[in-house]
Amino acid sequence: MNSSVTKTLLALLLALKKLEIPLSEDEQALLQDVGQQLALDPDYWEFIEPELITIIQANSTLHQLFEAVKVKLDTLDGRIPRELLPSLAYLEKELFGETKEITTFDGQIKGEPNNQPNPVISLTSSILRLSNQDHTVKQLPFIQEISDYVENYRYFNTYFANPDERTTVPPSEPLIHGQTYLLLVDISPERKGIESEPTPFPDQALAQVWNDSESLPLDLVVASKEFNIDATVKKLTLPRSGASDIVQFTVKPNLFEGRDYIQVDLLYRGYLLQSKQLAVLIIPVAGAEIPESLRPPQTASITFTTTDLLTHDKLALLPERFLTVDVQIDTRDGSTDLRFLDRTQGNQELVSYSTNLQSGLGNAIARVRQKLHSMAATKEGYQFKTQGDMELLNTWLPQLADAGRYLYRSLLPENKGRTLGEDNGEKLRAALKPDSVIQVNPINPILGLGKSTIPWALLYERKVMTSKEVHVCEEFLNHDIDCTDCPFKDNYKVVCPHAFWGYRYAIEQLPAWTSGELSQTPSLVWQIANNQPLYINFNVWRDFRFWKNHLPKIEQLGYVKMLVAEEIMELENIWATYSSDLDIVYFYCHGGIDETEQLPYLQLSDDKISSNFLEACEVNWQHRPLVLLNGCATGDYGPESYISLIDDFRAAGASGVIGTECPVPELFAELYAITLLKRVFRGEPLGQAMLTVRREMLQQNLNPLGLVYSLYAPYEIALARALAHN
Repeated sequence: MNSSVTKTLLALLLALKKLEIPLSEDEQALLQDVGQQLALDPDYWEFIEPELITIIQANSTLHQLFEAVKVKLDTLDGRIPRELLPSLAYLEKELFGETKEITTFDGQIKGEPNNQPNPVISLTSSILRLSNQDHTVKQLPFIQEISDYVENYRYFNTYFANPDERTTVPPSEPLIHGQTYLLLVDISPERKGIESEPTPFPDQALAQVWNDSESLPLDLVVASKEFNIDATVKKLTLPRSGASDIVQFTVKPNLFEGRDYIQVDLLYRGYLLQSKQLAVLIIPVAGAEIPESLRPPQTASITFTTTDLLTHDKLALLPERFLTVDVQIDTRDGSTDLRFLDRTQGNQELVSYSTNLQSGLGNAIARVRQKLHSMAATKEGYQFKTQGDMELLNTWLPQLADAGRYLYRSLLPENKGRTLGEDNGEKLRAALKPDSVIQVNPINPILGLGKSTIPWALLYERKVMTSKEVHVCEEFLNHDIDCTDCPFKDNYKVVCPHAFWGYRYAIEQLPAWTSGELSQTPSLVWQIANNQPLYINFNVWRDFRFWKNHLPKIEQLGYVKMLVAEEIMELENIWATYSSDLDIVYFYCHGGIDETEQLPYLQLSDDKISSNFLEACEVNWQHRPLVLLNGCATGDYGPESYISLIDDFRAAGASGVIGTECPVPELFAELYAITLLKRVFRGEPLGQAMLTVRREMLQQNLNPLGLVYSLYAPYEIALARALAHN
């Protein structure tokens, strides 16, 4: 379903809201016919649209309002945040005071459209099938929210200017090596500067933090690999409406020739609102010829936007992001740029430098995962044990610490002069206190985390010696995470579990992907809109030994409805029947990379689930379920096996994904899931729950496998309603 359908239907609803003269009974009846056709045959839009336009044009006032709204929606390219579009169940409650089936004007019963890929069609057809459609839309709060959004949107603009003449450099022109320019940034109702897709600034995220203020201070963070920039962080003052002030950065391209990138982030109190990537062509001298393949010289794209509502209560309760790590792939050479932003002293940039996943960093990542895999999947490790002991911990944790220390040093190269100066990483360690939330932002939506990931939980921030004498601290169970008064705190022959990032901090990896489809644009959410019972789709490889014991354990945790799929057809039926009810989609199965196609998959009992399969299902998970990937007992499983599937899960409506860094023994996978879900069902934020479970597994079971699980979602994500316990 293309965006023109969405724009036409939204324009009709918004025009009806503004219509002051009530529709006649004949007009209402004609719109009811259109609503009925939309419900029965939405794919026949080419036949439905002419009839609808004829009805609109017959009412001159409605037609004028319709065309005016259509112009605004065309500017937005029809994109409305998913969160402004309620589920059909919510709409029924608004219309009738309770959730029930809608009875149409001809007496037919119409329930939730399970195979409807475009929610705007579902909502519009439900409204049009009622009488007094113009009166109805005026009573619906979400129509008012959409109207406010369409009327008041602003844009995050970026453009270059010559510092002497103060003239704007047209986006059709490249920049010249070694010449100084001004990078100008503003937020304005006018869309200007370097052309980008029409994604507005997320004003609605700030709706409840204004109070009596007429302006809000935002932070602008600018970074680039090849541009000299006068200051990386500046303030932008955002007024309630209209245009902001124009913030200028002095930039100079160092690249002699080719395309370079500038990343611009907008933040409020350390929370990322929107990110933009500029791609700029650099030429050696003025007038140099530009190959057609390198046009246009200046482009820009929004790589992250949030529509999540920030409230004063939420900002007061949520942990501050003390450290943000921006991860970006350079498309020219495959190198990875990592920017570390310290939030303890405002948004002062801590350090920015480039590493290369194909060299030292890539080897360090592979080494960590190999150690994890050996520890998890061998009989000498934890393959058949959930309860460990100090002897087993002493066998494996020093190896993990050694690999994790190499990874830490690859990410944070100390004593590198121009990158860290005399710091040696001390500022970073000082900025990070126990229980800090580390936010990881993958900047590039296509070539970023889709290519490689970093096992952040395995970073080891203490020095460690390689020696037969190295052992795990015998006192760690008796001391806090800061190792207060521990006699071995500065002994580098002693491995401290508390020095692993995964035991010390909570780590969230935010998805930065954006999509051109209105109904599929993923945005950051912090809540799974569950009811009771909690609907869990449980997808399993039936030859696992413990899964039938796993199910009743989950059911005993709270009021849940388990929808089990052992085979693909069962999964398809569940997704078709319960697409608007699912709260957790749980894969307790194999996964890996297809040897022939080199594409990731998840393996049920009879067949594989691929990216094409997920796309073809046209799923619309309206409760924004959590996807749990518990990859058990298979040799070819890790982030490479599922990271590119996360885009498909989020397009389907998933609020986040939990994955593993390597295959997990089924015994531990089953125990971990039960322990984690117990906390999630109580309403705990997922990031905190994962950190707590990881620590519990270490302290109570002397088992470090909790480090295997990674969170690709906001730290705060939680159930909207905690479950009643038996």
